[in-house]
Amino acid sequence: MAFLLSKCLIQSTFIAQKNETMRNLIVILSLIFSTSSLQAQQYNIALEIKGAKNMNAQFAYYQSDKQYVVQNGKFDNKGKLVFKGNKNLQHGIYFVVVGNDFFDILIRDNQNFKLKTDTSNLVLSMKVTGSEENKIFFDYQKDVYKLKVKIDTLNNRIKAAANDSATIAKYKADVEELQEKLSKVPDELEKKYPDSYIVKIINAMGASSDDFDFADEELLLTPFYYNKVRLFIKKSIEKHYSYINFEIRKLLNSIRHSKANFEFVANYLLNFYNTFYKTGINRVFIFIADNYFLPDKAYWFTKEQLKQVKKRRDFLAQSTPGHPAQDLTLESTSGEYFSLLQTEAKLTFLYFWSANCGHCTKATKILKKYYEKLKKNGIEIFAVNIDDNKRKWLDKVEELQTEWINCYDPEEASDYRAKYYVFGSPLLYVINADKKIVKIANGEIEIEELVKKSAE
Repeated sequence: MAFLLSKCLIQSTFIAQKNETMRNLIVILSLIFSTSSLQAQQYNIALEIKGAKNMNAQFAYYQSDKQYVVQNGKFDNKGKLVFKGNKNLQHGIYFVVVGNDFFDILIRDNQNFKLKTDTSNLVLSMKVTGSEENKIFFDYQKDVYKLKVKIDTLNNRIKAAANDSATIAKYKADVEELQEKLSKVPDELEKKYPDSYIVKIINAMGASSDDFDFADEELLLTPFYYNKVRLFIKKSIEKHYSYINFEIRKLLNSIRHSKANFEFVANYLLNFYNTFYKTGINRVFIFIADNYFLPDKAYWFTKEQLKQVKKRRDFLAQSTPGHPAQDLTLESTSGEYFSLLQTEAKLTFLYFWSANCGHCTKATKILKKYYEKLKKNGIEIFAVNIDDNKRKWLDKVEELQTEWINCYDPEEASDYRAKYYVFGSPLLYVINADKKIVKIANGEIEIEELVKKSAE
């Protein structure tokens, strides 16, 4: 069984072969190793496990939310096996799978050591020779495990004590005392071994995304590095795209000197913002692509992969200011079809809205309030309802009494979502007389600011 950092690591359910093709950006994340970390040295990890006679084994590491095999092996009839290679392994948390069980090990500078244990309990029976880092690590796991077993035992006794209040009180006091000891284990470990790898790992796990060292190469091959990247994304995902871009620039520029980490984070962010659909997020993908991948900034990508990035970037950019507006020919409330690009106006407000959206109702009322002034200034509104319920759309139009062009595309035959990156509403595009996009307003607040200024 594995007890590493208790809640962080779980047994592998998916092990990918290391030689799997990993660099198709739009499909999956790239797996990148820093060539500077691969020195002309060797790793040699000797295993002797009682009960593992003739069993298959795998030596693997963690990256992102997956695990990857470094080497396959099979124990001999004495339960012995050696995993070895002619290059140093990148520092990180690795693990050995033995049958249906596994245990974690730490790989740092010393990569020549021996592990002796028993299949009855891989961690508690572990004896380490030649690796002080792993000795500290397994001793820590044993201490934590033993305290947790005692706590669980007492909690079971509390349940069995039923109404014996005196006995329950005593057990609860004992539990609190043990929990206090458990909480102090990491601090005591740090005092005793301040420079140990496990102390660095524990501290990194507890750090917020603001305090986490994304540039530390010893943290990349861990199961929590990926989670820290996810927390970084979560912190700003509801913000305006410009704020997200600012935070991404800060992060990526701060870890450029750490090659492997930079490549992993840049790849992950590009891939994430390619597949996370929210109004304005296309401009985050464009920002990352322009600043960190194109035309040839992503030195770890092939020309073909960069071509894919460029193609996706240009597709997402077609709905941003400065690009020609794409035509939409849609059915109106009267049954007549209208073309966006044939709308005669100094400016056209292409307005996406939903009958089921309270923010849209507010934005629509604002547009209605200023519509006459907008028309006098040569502005027409081309409204596109994004619902699939025609009755609700017609009822809402009648309720709001809007007089501009009201259109509807329940089957999305016009592909308006892709053409204008519509993944939320209300959303308004300003198209000039040359049929180019000049501005975008997202949400009723931005729309109100734009409408008031346009109606002056």
